[in-house]
Amino acid sequence: MTVLVADDTESELDCARETLEEAGYRVLTARDGQQALEQFGQHQPDLVMLDVVMPRLTGLEVCRIVKAQTRQGYVPVVLVSTRNTVNARVEGLRCGADDYLGKPYDPEELRARVEALLRTRRSLERSGPRPQAAGDTTEEAAFRGRMEEEFDRAERYSEPLACLRVDLEGEVDPAATSDLRGVVEGCVRKIDLVFPAGPAGYLLLLPNTHFPGALSVAERIWRRARQVRPEGGDGVVSIGVSFYPNRDTNSLSDLLELVDAALTRARAGGGGKICLFQHQGYLYVPEGDPSGADG
Repeated sequence: MTVLVADDTESELDCARETLEEAGYRVLTARDGQQALEQFGQHQPDLVMLDVVMPRLTGLEVCRIVKAQTRQGYVPVVLVSTRNTVNARVEGLRCGADDYLGKPYDPEELRARVEALLRTRRSLERSGPRPQAAGDTTEEAAFRGRMEEEFDRAERYSEPLACLRVDLEGEVDPAATSDLRGVVEGCVRKIDLVFPAGPAGYLLLLPNTHFPGALSVAERIWRRARQVRPEGGDGVVSIGVSFYPNRDTNSLSDLLELVDAALTRARAGGGGKICLFQHQGYLYVPEGDPSGADG
């Protein structure tokens, strides 16, 4: 199996590589976070080992991006750092890491932990994919799995989570839909999840995003997406937003039901609005004054 090791310290990178190669693994190396992402995308390793402090992108940032990009299967991530306090370990695990090792680490312990994580990976592969809901495609089931992971993490660590539904109504052709995706992807971070929803719309999940941050993303998408118009048509962009934590949100299903309700309200009366559903529906038109609405 293949392990990707990223560390900006040459001696520690060599030590990890030699330790894992002696254990029979194929080892890829990277000397900064950006190079680690490039290696990950090109080779799809079975496990990723990241130094927390690296130039260009930190290990924490790379960990979140790797987990967000992993649509199918399970790719374990091990973080290593000279910072081995409880707070540092908790921060790493909250970013999605599967294990955390303080430096200097014992080579035998490193091999044992890598072996245990890869054993879990093999076990999950043998057990097959998670059951799909009726009508779900493999991609939809994988995306649902990623959303469940993010919701579980938000619930476990009391972190905020925002969900957006972006919809382009009217006479929409494939080119306009493609342009809309470009707009959406240009307004979100690499760790955010984006998936097609409906004939001309997208579902977004924004980890660690509070109400103001979600409103900022929604307004940015709304403004840029207004330029997406089918030739001769009158496409209207509407956006629904739901949040966790929220007294009405106790599960991922609740989060999705509320974002659908918010989108329905945003589309009512001609559409072209943003509706944020937190304890009540809050309608917002970026070019005018915001106006509240009863839940």
